[in-house]
Amino acid sequence: MAERDLSSSPARELVRRFLITILLGIVVYRLGVFVPIPGVEFRGLQSLVKGGASGDSPLGAILAYADMFNGGAIANCSVFGLGIMPYISASIIMQLLTFSFPTLKQLQKEGEGGRRKLNQYTRYATLVICGAQAAMAAFAIFNFQNQEGVPIVSAEYSRLRFVLQSTLMITTGSMVLLWIAEQITKFGIGNGVSIIIMIGILSAIPGAFTGFDGELPEYLLIAAVSISIIAAIVFMVQAVRKINLEQQRRIQGNKVYGGASTVLPLKLNQANVVPVIFASPVMYVLAYAASLPFIQMEPLFGASTPGYRYAFAGLIIAFTYFYISITFDLNELSNHFKQSGFFVRGIKPGKKTVDFLAFHLKRITFVGAVFLAAIAILPDLIGESLGGAGARALMGGTGLLIVVGVALDVMQKVASHFLAHQYRGLGGEGPGGAGSAVASGKKAPKRF
Repeated sequence: MAERDLSSSPARELVRRFLITILLGIVVYRLGVFVPIPGVEFRGLQSLVKGGASGDSPLGAILAYADMFNGGAIANCSVFGLGIMPYISASIIMQLLTFSFPTLKQLQKEGEGGRRKLNQYTRYATLVICGAQAAMAAFAIFNFQNQEGVPIVSAEYSRLRFVLQSTLMITTGSMVLLWIAEQITKFGIGNGVSIIIMIGILSAIPGAFTGFDGELPEYLLIAAVSISIIAAIVFMVQAVRKINLEQQRRIQGNKVYGGASTVLPLKLNQANVVPVIFASPVMYVLAYAASLPFIQMEPLFGASTPGYRYAFAGLIIAFTYFYISITFDLNELSNHFKQSGFFVRGIKPGKKTVDFLAFHLKRITFVGAVFLAAIAILPDLIGESLGGAGARALMGGTGLLIVVGVALDVMQKVASHFLAHQYRGLGGEGPGGAGSAVASGKKAPKRF
């Protein structure tokens, strides 16, 4: 009876899913962030990350950027230090390989079985990436010294012992975090990987105002700017360019088949946040290289300089076009239209359709790329006028895009949950449907 009541009430089912998401995503994940690797005094690393967040150290800036997505796990030398980023890297690599290799592309078209194999390959790639990154992190931690010149690793650990132990623990922590994300996807609400990233980003907001001695008007300004940027992101993420499609009509006997009409929605932000994720590590490495003594290009490409921002925006636009060209196959899309009998009104099938779609896609991609570049550099510009607190409160352009995108996805999943329950009721699976009446031996009511 309890199971029947639970399944028959969409509100109860939704509450259960939210509770599972909170338990795994907030309680378990946030507790794991504060579990450090054995033998490490992590306070020295915390000072480096905090210095990077304020722009004092290029290396610290790289760690601060990664630490934002991991919810402070890097600063704490946590077993969750790599977070879910190795899985994201493996997923992006696998996606690019799928569009480059015909074997993987054919596997993707095989339905659920092919997708399961690709997911398994992605997990294997995640394990390899975790092992490599964990080993490099362990070497770096062992050689790191605090401000007093004292190593942060206990003297009782040898290099080999510490690297092996830390690599195993960090890799295990990342795989456990991947399992938590999969459980959230299966039993919770929303995409588990996105939920984990969003929780890590949001956890940094309370500490963003540490040391900020602004008055009420400055806080109100940050709130107003945040709301304005969020509204712009929602508008741009939801914006689509609809291409009207029509189906060919054919007459057999006295009946007319086909003639349906539909639309092809081309999203304005087709690449989502992937170009920013690609460009950010490149720029942080460039900023670190510019600060080296034998290069001496920090005034040009140093962090928070105009040259750095212009190069960052240019890379985002370039990576947007690259990602769209790799993942959006217009020839395959045109062939799919031809096989289904659909065509663009006034456009001949084949090459004319490909040219027509490419023309519109290039224009849409340009607007979306410029939007991504503006969102990525805008928080830094705001932060200069507010002593750096504005950029941290806005979670950076990348963080804000991820948070808004995940929030919109959760809202869509909630709406789909209630809509699916309504269809179950109409189909007879829910209470009051025809199926429930037959199962109980009662005559189903007539519907007019």
